[in-house]
Amino acid sequence: MGLELLAGRDFNSDRQDGLNLSVIINESMAQDFEWTISDAIGKELLGYNNEGLNPKVVGVVKDFNFRSLKEEVLPQMFHTFEDYAPYKFFIRIRPGDPSLAIDNLQKTWSNLVPAYPLQYSFLDDDVNRFYRAEGRFSKIIGWAGGMSIFLSCLGLLGLVGLASLNRTKEIGIRKVLGASIPNIIGLLSKDFLKLILIALVIASPVTWYLMNSWLKDFAYRIDIQWWVFVFAGFIAIGVALITVGYQSIKAAMANPIDSLRDE
Repeated sequence: MGLELLAGRDFNSDRQDGLNLSVIINESMAQDFEWTISDAIGKELLGYNNEGLNPKVVGVVKDFNFRSLKEEVLPQMFHTFEDYAPYKFFIRIRPGDPSLAIDNLQKTWSNLVPAYPLQYSFLDDDVNRFYRAEGRFSKIIGWAGGMSIFLSCLGLLGLVGLASLNRTKEIGIRKVLGASIPNIIGLLSKDFLKLILIALVIASPVTWYLMNSWLKDFAYRIDIQWWVFVFAGFIAIGVALITVGYQSIKAAMANPIDSLRDE
């Protein structure tokens, strides 16, 4: 399974000891017994059963997540006891189309135990089931966020159009007095950029609090970096400038004679 052996050895079918009481444990189990990784090799698990048969640790593997990332890694032990009847087999197959491997497994299984149907699942699908709620939540947030951005852009487009219409005479006078197109665009854009910056200042701490509260549900988590909000702010400003720029350029390129004559 690609587990990293930190100390000791792996299971060896050539080294049988009757009941084969060799076990491999993970780091968390060694820590629970207050063993160091190297000292754990050769230790016996006393009181394991009522028959006085104590398994002996032959290896320690690096901790790995076998449950949801919302939980810490728990103590884990691997064994190959002869009186243990397995109910599940893990099989590694080559990357790519799994159909050929499944067909071969189906034939082999039918030859060995024809009375029982083969039931299988893929490990990555099993792991993904831990995060179905997060997947649904992500889709909901994605769609809601996309609709909010779209509606905000429509509203911003309307506000810029209204502002340019109300300032038609001012724009015409400024152009007559020598204002360039970038000057006119900056004139119409700066007021809306101020509102966007105020919105970012309000939204950033709220977003940080909500996301940090969600991340607290995970035992192993990332920290939200400041550059994420800076990056999101630049994207928001960019979208706003594109939206505002369309109407601003349209107003800036209009013939000032027409606007002044109408006034």
